[in-house]
Amino acid sequence: MATYVIGDVQGCFDPLMQLTKLINYDPKVDRLIFCGDLVNRGGKSLDVLRWVYAHQNSCDTVLGNHDLSLLSKYFSDKKIGTNKEFNAVFLASDVSLLIGWLLQRPFYIETNDYFINHAGLYPLWTLSQFKALAANTQQELVSNTSSFLAAMYGNKPSKWIDSLDMNSTHRFFINACTRMRFVKTDGRLNFSENKKISTMKSLKPWFQFESISNTEKHLVFGHWSALGFYQDNNVTCLDTGKVWGGQLTALRLDDKKLFSV
Repeated sequence: MATYVIGDVQGCFDPLMQLTKLINYDPKVDRLIFCGDLVNRGGKSLDVLRWVYAHQNSCDTVLGNHDLSLLSKYFSDKKIGTNKEFNAVFLASDVSLLIGWLLQRPFYIETNDYFINHAGLYPLWTLSQFKALAANTQQELVSNTSSFLAAMYGNKPSKWIDSLDMNSTHRFFINACTRMRFVKTDGRLNFSENKKISTMKSLKPWFQFESISNTEKHLVFGHWSALGFYQDNNVTCLDTGKVWGGQLTALRLDDKKLFSV
């Protein structure tokens, strides 16, 4: 019996199957947790969704920005567009099952020692704050799906304050939870830099803030393929960029062993 966390799949179905074979995945006893972004760019997003859905008794995923993009397109006025992978999902006979399941996925999953989400923990929040905001945001996403997704996009507000209105609160949470990489020293999110290291002195990777090293659980995230596998300061990044020619990586939580294909 083992628990594995897997980095961004992004429609790379064949490598996912290779990885499950490498780890000797047994759905009767093992648990797989995905860091989000099951879909987009890899060519077989529909296959990935179907496989994870079919194994939902032993698999789960947090929502990533590409998963939210799929949901946003599905609940828009015009589903069919230029994204062929999304179109394949929307035209599938089981689309309502898959979308309904994806819509219900959480923004985080935690174990006794680990906290998993897509992009990381905003350094001005505690885990308790994150979880409270996640619960509120997910309730709104599920209850008022179309209006929530229509108001979700945008880079503002860039900094958290407790007095934000509802739409701004949800937008900031989505950005911090699924899009964040660099944060300015004053707490503002930055979306113009996405490389491993920023040349701007006013920017730091979110995980280099002192508050992160004091978090009570080890943070596991994906989203940052330019960073690749990274482990330091109470965090682990598992987005090793399979969709960009890199690898697909799993971390076995029980003994911290890595597996990649």
